[in-house]
Amino acid sequence: MTVTSAAVRELPLIGEVLADAVHRCQTVGLDGGLTAYVVEEPGKTLTVSAHHRVYDALVPVTTQSFGADMTPYWAQRSKEGYLERLAEFVLVGDENGAFVGWTGHHLLRFDEHVIIYLDSTGMVPLRQSKGTMRKLMRERIVHHVLPQCPEHLPVYLTARTESPIFYRLMLGLTDGGAVFPAPGTPLPEGVEKCGVDLATWLGQRTILEPGTLTLRNAYDTLDELYGELPTTGNPELDAMFRGTLGPLDAFLVVARMC
Repeated sequence: MTVTSAAVRELPLIGEVLADAVHRCQTVGLDGGLTAYVVEEPGKTLTVSAHHRVYDALVPVTTQSFGADMTPYWAQRSKEGYLERLAEFVLVGDENGAFVGWTGHHLLRFDEHVIIYLDSTGMVPLRQSKGTMRKLMRERIVHHVLPQCPEHLPVYLTARTESPIFYRLMLGLTDGGAVFPAPGTPLPEGVEKCGVDLATWLGQRTILEPGTLTLRNAYDTLDELYGELPTTGNPELDAMFRGTLGPLDAFLVVARMC
């Protein structure tokens, strides 16, 4: 179901969403008068009441971001314990304190490797395409996440997405490193194993096509994820997404960081 602008609720205020917890957040100043509020281990540091407010607030913010009704998505994610499982959740506020963006990640330690899984990221349309989220995510990954990872294991940055725009963001986060799947390029063995481990952790191993890192019907709680499918203007990249994925499919995107 595509949502028109008239159906989008007013954006909530971060101070009201986090309440007293806002004073315990690390804050990071961003371009354009934006501020990031970093909540480490939200499952431990936020009350259950705060979790409910965050889930409620994410509905209008993500509905604006994706152009489709995200109510069923967050109903399902709340049942799965999205916030409870995250290593870090970041809310982005504008100069008036309105909630305009978000990102979160998990840090998954396996015997063979470590997986940083970026789990839901976005900005409302007026704040998109300015590089703000890429800068924020890179700062958090490079300076706060990678130092926590053991030096003797490979570390993979990963996400689940059907958006070539997010894929392009991943390219920026890796500082020019290889991102998979890539057009016309076979998967390295370690990348495929990472994808299998991640799909298993997500509970989606049975719908993964390992050789292409494709998840079939990955978003089965939605009619569609995007009101209008995004494109990058890069014909090869756009064709990889549109030629492989159906409306509810996704790629597991994997990049080795070290």
